[in-house]
Amino acid sequence: MEENNNQLKRTLGLLDILMFGIGGIVGAGIYAIIGEAGGLAGNTLWISFAIAAFVALLTGLSYAEFVSQFPDAGGSFEYVKQGFGTKTALVLSIVMLFTNVVAPAAIAISFSDYLSRLIEVPQWATTLGIIGLMALVNVIGIQQSSWFNTVATVITLLGLGAVVAFAVPEWGEADLLEFPESGWTGILAGSALIFFSYVGFEDLVKVAEETKEPEKTLPRGIIISGIAVLVIYLLIAISAVNVVSADELGKSEGPLALVMNTLAGQAWATGLIVVALFATSKTILSNIMGSSRLLFDVARDGGIEWMKKLTTVNKKTDTPIFAIIAIAILVMIFGLIGNLKVVASISNIFVFLLFLTVNTALLRYRKTHEKGKDAPFRIPLNVNNIPIPTVIAVIGLLTLLGFNIYNLL
Repeated sequence: MEENNNQLKRTLGLLDILMFGIGGIVGAGIYAIIGEAGGLAGNTLWISFAIAAFVALLTGLSYAEFVSQFPDAGGSFEYVKQGFGTKTALVLSIVMLFTNVVAPAAIAISFSDYLSRLIEVPQWATTLGIIGLMALVNVIGIQQSSWFNTVATVITLLGLGAVVAFAVPEWGEADLLEFPESGWTGILAGSALIFFSYVGFEDLVKVAEETKEPEKTLPRGIIISGIAVLVIYLLIAISAVNVVSADELGKSEGPLALVMNTLAGQAWATGLIVVALFATSKTILSNIMGSSRLLFDVARDGGIEWMKKLTTVNKKTDTPIFAIIAIAILVMIFGLIGNLKVVASISNIFVFLLFLTVNTALLRYRKTHEKGKDAPFRIPLNVNNIPIPTVIAVIGLLTLLGFNIYNLL
């Protein structure tokens, strides 16, 4: 195997980043968890999506400021290192690692659920198979991963566009302000579960060393893709509850396929199942890509001898092959749990802890570097160098973390 020391190659532009950003987010929540969330939030599912998106976008601003100043493959690891130091970052890298392996495991379970509606295959076999296939695409190369992701993202958006197009005549059938029996508890519990679908930009920053002009490209990519996904999610949530009841959504193993079947018949529903397979697979792809870069950076910066092999970058593919293989194995282990809601809720705990850590790292960095180099992108609305959006993000994350624990009880 030819090696290229530990350097990654810059090949990605803004369009690639937008496709990774939108593609990495869309697919996880809409196809994997919208049914479960609908069962909690009822007709106000759209409010749950809006709350989750608001908190996620505020956190996205913290990532944007950090990545504009530190375009490093480690992503969150690098940001925590800048805020709290290397030792703290190494300890917290365990949380970061689990965040990045449990999420694709949950999505792989969703892939298996959708595939089972087309052919009879054991869930464990399809879960392990899709993880292995997406790991292989990652190994082949970042540009090949980008091509697959772009194609799958376009297919995903076309499928979601078809759902909205068929559903628009049904808008007005449901009272979108009718609260669930549990009131705000159900809405916030739905938001906590849905938050699982907004982790894509966390993977996005990990391709910083493979992006052209990352200081400018990545902040734009994070913000534009976050806003685009918010609009898409709101349209789908409104469409879904106007076509079928929230209870039906909650009980369905393929909620959007159920919506399409109700609107246009079985043929269109089958087509949407195929779209869902692309949507979930490319999210697994981007999650494995991001987490392998995290592991690569931790191994490179941590100085731990037994992890040295993970810093190997293959000369032909320009990818950290051993890091990708290690991540794929960990994802497979969690994928074998088999219960989507449980795995998604476990994933969310790690996501909330990670996002809380990154936001507090930014607050600490701002405090200790008040007169230091300004980031190319800087969060607006500051008081004494404290970014108010980041403070609001911390409060929102703590609130949703509490409701996520409620979902597990």
